Amino acid sequence: MEFKITVIDSATASRVLGNDTLNRYLVNKGFFRANDFKSLIELTVEGSVVLTTENRGDDYLLLAGVHGNELASQAALTRLLYELYSDRYSLNHTLHIIPFLIPVSTSKNTRNYNGLDMNRNAFVDGPTKAVVDYGVNVGIKALCDCHSTDPSLQPGENSVFCSFRPQKESYFLAKHIADRTNSKLLPISRAGSVLNGAVEDEANLRGIPSVTCEALEVNGKISDKSVLTSYNQVMSFLDYFDIIKR
Repeated sequence: MEFKITVIDSATASRVLGNDTLNRYLVNKGFFRANDFKSLIELTVEGSVVLTTENRGDDYLLLAGVHGNELASQAALTRLLYELYSDRYSLNHTLHIIPFLIPVSTSKNTRNYNGLDMNRNAFVDGPTKAVVDYGVNVGIKALCDCHSTDPSLQPGENSVFCSFRPQKESYFLAKHIADRTNSKLLPISRAGSVLNGAVEDEANLRGIPSVTCEALEVNGKISDKSVLTSYNQVMSFLDYFDIIKR
């Protein structure tokens, strides 16, 4: 499968494979046996890159790397990207995939970007606002923001965040994912009522049903277990919308 390439923020540019933990994991999993696939990952030297499948059906967005040191979700989207690249799946709809939203943060294995938590700032100019703007502009039908959570921090367990309002489908989507991945369902009454500036909340407020998926993993680390959890959360998102042909 081929992908259309769109750079939505060039200021974030960096080589994500400079993160030794991430690079070793991807190499050990054999994702770079095909040099052409490695070149897709190395596009992060241009900034925040969206990789889009061929145009068909509705449009959906998968996102990871809002926090650069949450590596399991970034590896999980890399796995899915590799499977699509290798034609393992055919799709009923169009996928827009951002495995590494803030490459410079990923390369440095750090949570913040320019001293800020970008999942509290999706309403001001920067990479997280760029994602929401992109989603609105291309007519994204739903968004899945993939994270990992350190066991010593909140929520500290496999979980899915959502809201009842203004996009009730956020809740139904999150419940579908949680039920199928042994993840805790964490709903709030209205998007933005607990935290300001999260990608999920801002997208919901702007008309895109969205969820945040968390896979349990120590910050800055990767394990097969956490990557599989994140991958299964993503696959449940795809299943909800019948995105993969069966």
